[in-house]
Amino acid sequence: MKGLIAGTVAVFAAMCYTGNDSIAAEPAKKDVRDLKALTCKDVMRLSGDDRSIALAFAHGYVLGKKGRTQYDVEALSQITDKFIDHCLDNPKDNALASFETIAK
Repeated sequence: MKGLIAGTVAVFAAMCYTGNDSIAAEPAKKDVRDLKALTCKDVMRLSGDDRSIALAFAHGYVLGKKGRTQYDVEALSQITDKFIDHCLDNPKDNALASFETIAK
């Protein structure tokens, strides 16, 4: 699970990087999602990078609300595991509300 968290953080960092000089001629397809509107089942149905990005976003959202910039990879990994277990058992729950409760 440490690899998932490290990969998730790397994906999140890559998303935040704005120094890319090679912008494509065509505008990128917009894929806008609102974590607040997703159920646990919706997040669990995401695959690969999409789920990693959603989890990284949730971690960043919670850390941002706490005003924190430092994070413990092991602690994030444990929160992710608890969130996934919760969502498997409670697929209709709101994903962000569940994540915030678990990450408190």
